[in-house]
Amino acid sequence: MNYKKILSFVLAIFFSLFFVANENVANAQKDDFFKDVLYYKKPKSANSFNLLKTHYDYTNFSRSITKGCKTDYDKVRAIYKWMCDNIEYDTSYKIYDADNCFDNRKGVCQAYCNLFYYIAKSIGIKVEIISGISKDSYGNIGSTGHSWLFAYVEDNYGILLDPTWGAGGVSNGKFVKDDNCWVWFNVDPKWMILSHFPNDESYQILENPISKQKFYSLSPVNSLWLEFGIDPEDIYYKNINYQLEMPEFYTTNEGKIELIDFPMQKSLKIGQFYTFRVKMLCDNELAIINGDDFFETEQWEEEGNGIYSISFMPRNTEGVSVSVIDDDEEMWWSVIKYKIDQPTQRDWNNLKNIYPMESPEVADIKNLNVKEWKTAGVNEYNLYQLITSNNVKELPIFYSNMGQNLKIVNVPMTNNLKKGNTYTFSFYPRKGEEWAIINEGSWYTEWNISSDGKYTITVTPEGCGKLSLSVLRDDGRYYSCLGYKVTY
Repeated sequence: MNYKKILSFVLAIFFSLFFVANENVANAQKDDFFKDVLYYKKPKSANSFNLLKTHYDYTNFSRSITKGCKTDYDKVRAIYKWMCDNIEYDTSYKIYDADNCFDNRKGVCQAYCNLFYYIAKSIGIKVEIISGISKDSYGNIGSTGHSWLFAYVEDNYGILLDPTWGAGGVSNGKFVKDDNCWVWFNVDPKWMILSHFPNDESYQILENPISKQKFYSLSPVNSLWLEFGIDPEDIYYKNINYQLEMPEFYTTNEGKIELIDFPMQKSLKIGQFYTFRVKMLCDNELAIINGDDFFETEQWEEEGNGIYSISFMPRNTEGVSVSVIDDDEEMWWSVIKYKIDQPTQRDWNNLKNIYPMESPEVADIKNLNVKEWKTAGVNEYNLYQLITSNNVKELPIFYSNMGQNLKIVNVPMTNNLKKGNTYTFSFYPRKGEEWAIINEGSWYTEWNISSDGKYTITVTPEGCGKLSLSVLRDDGRYYSCLGYKVTY
């Protein structure tokens, strides 16, 4: 008699009973990944799958970890949770059977499945072990095959699950526990087939099973997508039709945001609108970032229940990210990130129709301060026409926050004025303040004021150097609004 094994088994039952209260609380919580959807499948005999013998009776142990569970579904869930919490993957690839897996708390996928089978069988739950091949998130096919499970929770109806992948994975030869095991519990068959191909076609549980050749040709998928709330059916149909191209996802914001609607593609086009709808799951700020363009929470439409939406057009080639930030941080963290396709002339034309000042023709204009010009009453279309029609290379300097003081009718649009040439300035003051043109000690204050309050003046600069359109403030000083350079 192997007393060491018996002692190990008894101790395992003792500790399981000790922690059963905490386990049952965890098992009773309904996770977002649970789907109370059951799938029909005609049962098979145990002789039809790879099952290694056991020398243990798991009945008492199984009862301890499923205590308080009222349905077979809940019992299967409790067994799954215990295994994901307590069994590590055997990176030495030596443990294949249930008993050694139970004793050593480690094993390969076959050991996970054998142990699950015997624990479930001991309390009358039928489980079938599925053999096949798997594909990781990089598209690599496992060289030694893989095993996962179908558990019956009602007559001829059950669920797919993979406790090995639910427990974690191997990185650089070491087992890494997964923070969320539920991605691989009660798995939608349309999601499972994208990474698990069974040798027995019946375990696909699909109306239209796919071939192994088709499986090899499918794009790899990432379980992280499910953690952001993406519908597995959307991924399945895009993948089956070879249309699956996803943006880059970041693990930093798991549990903070749910993606309801977003472009399911790797890259976006300049000049095209895209719809984003997200649900905030905690108290964070939200933004779409495209280069220096930030569209923060207040610029999104709030739909209620934490859902925000925005119709967004990329304006530059620096990539687009949906990002979040919380009150305790100073850095925006990406949820998803897109590349920008190399723009065509059509893309630039589309952009110019909506945002003319973002077009390449004005990209190199010096002193371009669109915000101030718009504040001063010159919209983007008029500003674009003034720049392009006059072949302007350098605008006058529009000093920060000064556009609010006037509404421009006509001013010189180039920064470089010529000594002896005549220029006209015409605008509506916003506050009725005193204005002056100042040119190297020469002051021009004889304004022609129309009946509707428009100020107009014609000046001929006499001195080289700085010329400014300036306003008198309450402190008795003149402040530059627009600045020019006068040369010969």
